[in-house]
Amino acid sequence: MTHYSQASLETAACLWEAVLALRAMPITDPDAIGLALAIDKTFDALGTAALRLTVVGWTDIVEAAWREVANDYPLCFDWDFVPAWIIDHIDWSDPFHPAVIQRGGG
Repeated sequence: MTHYSQASLETAACLWEAVLALRAMPITDPDAIGLALAIDKTFDALGTAALRLTVVGWTDIVEAAWREVANDYPLCFDWDFVPAWIIDHIDWSDPFHPAVIQRGGG
């Protein structure tokens, strides 16, 4: 049986919360609309349970990215870093396979 630290469980929860929030973005920002629609298509394609497991799979990558910037990041991890990381590092173009895009920095 795999055991996860409390910090990793919290990171996974933050990731899931961020995906849900980004899916429900207000319709006033064209970029947010496109992202929300792409996330919604992924929910439809994969289903909530499968997408949740996919998102949880990003935990180690997000924690590694956070370790690189944590000392200099002026905002908070859960409400700022995690959503920004998803926006910058997840390709939602294939609704059956949201993929991590490796980019420089966190």
